[in-house]
Amino acid sequence: MHKHCLASVLGLAVGLATVVLVPAAAAGGPHPAAPELAAPAQAQALAASPAAVSSGSSTRPVSAQEALAAASLPGAVVSIAPGLSLGQAVGASPALSAPTPPTGALPPIGTTTAAYTACSANSAWHEWGTWPYQQRITDTTYWCAVYGDHITYTSSTTNGSGTLCATSWTTNQIISGGIGYSWFVNRSSAGFTCPTAIPWVSLHPSHYEDVARNAWGSTSEVGSG
Repeated sequence: MHKHCLASVLGLAVGLATVVLVPAAAAGGPHPAAPELAAPAQAQALAASPAAVSSGSSTRPVSAQEALAAASLPGAVVSIAPGLSLGQAVGASPALSAPTPPTGALPPIGTTTAAYTACSANSAWHEWGTWPYQQRITDTTYWCAVYGDHITYTSSTTNGSGTLCATSWTTNQIISGGIGYSWFVNRSSAGFTCPTAIPWVSLHPSHYEDVARNAWGSTSEVGSG
């Protein structure tokens, strides 16, 4: 698993940071105004069928202040480089004190300053099933890095959504790379409760999506299930 993720992630390092914008399609496509509960077998078929549009992603550069504020979002799972404050990890303040080099000179090797830290935000979603039994996971992650070198900060939140399927639980964790590496893979998971036409029969699907991000500000979905 890790080897597969690593191979997928290393490909992200080619070129400069890109911004990928994929419109979030209306869940399940065109549908009637009022959803109706289905019999258990039909509900199961709808919940398990492929989504018309299965995934989407939007990435943008953000300021150090916006990245810092993301650490306070409800449910955020935050990681920062050892020895750094939150402000230093996002580049809002210098990580190391060093003399200012002469004009045109390169900074000392190993010196990390706010000028060399870049932050990004990405919202990536994956959807399963068709309306009105679709289930969607959205992973919203902010991260900062010494550009092109190593990750210094991550803040991730996971949300679930659906028409009839309510979100029972969510969680997220870094499963590959991370702080100090040039990439990380975040796994966002969620469980859902989907009612049927029989009041005492509900469906309980659960899913995950794996999204890779790197020190160049690039992102890619590398797994789901």
